[in-house]
Amino acid sequence: MTAQLPAERVAVLHDGSLRNGAFVVYWMQASQRVQDNAALAYAVTEANARRKPVLVCFVLTESYPGANLRHYQFMLEGIAEI
Repeated sequence: MTAQLPAERVAVLHDGSLRNGAFVVYWMQASQRVQDNAALAYAVTEANARRKPVLVCFVLTESYPGANLRHYQFMLEGIAEI
C-alpha cells in the first residue's frame, strides 16, 4: 500500500529493490511543515505499510544563500514543533 500522489510529485531516485531496513527516511527540505506535506504523508504511509518508524532528517548548511543565525534559529524552532 502506498500513498497516491500524482506522478509528477514522485521522483524515483533508486532503481533497485528496497531494503527491509529498520525505518523509512524522510529527508525534509523545502516543506518544513506537517500539514499539506505530500512527501511526509507518502513517507508515513510507506512506513505504516512496512510497520516501521519514520526517521525525519533535516540538514543545515552554512553555505545556504542568504542564511544567517536568525534565519536558522527561526527554522530550528519551527522544526522542533514538527
